[in-house]
Amino acid sequence: MNNFALRPLQRGYTPEVANNVLEQQLMGGFARQRVQFVNNTHTVTASVMLDDAGKQQYFWAFWNSHQDNPRLFLWRLIVNETELTTCVCQFIAGSLQVSERDGKVYSVSFGIRIKPNNTGKEFDQAIIDAWNDGDPRRMLDLLSRLVNEDLPDALGSLQL
Repeated sequence: MNNFALRPLQRGYTPEVANNVLEQQLMGGFARQRVQFVNNTHTVTASVMLDDAGKQQYFWAFWNSHQDNPRLFLWRLIVNETELTTCVCQFIAGSLQVSERDGKVYSVSFGIRIKPNNTGKEFDQAIIDAWNDGDPRRMLDLLSRLVNEDLPDALGSLQL
């Protein structure tokens, strides 16, 4: 699977987080909801700056390769995480736009579909429970104390 090497611009970066829930609005009260999909894809409109001939050549080679043979690729993005994560992506057909041309420098924007990186229900519930307990930083402090103070004390003079 190819890795897309260019970094997305922050300007115009608009992720739309996947929605697995189907909702029916009622005349009053809460809407009726149910899970309709599992692992629905996120969509993102992203832009990259092609500010030199090398980046332009690389982008068009990558784009043309995926037009001739549509397939998935990897790209480091932030969608519903706190840091860059390698995501499995697919270009959205017909979404490429060339914009902001300034001489030989220009940007392109395009849509992609992204497979969600699911961390697991247990991990998500642990985060929710830490916040429900009132002070989520307390759990991180306990973990830091375990690794930095208690573990070295427990090992004592043992050499690894």
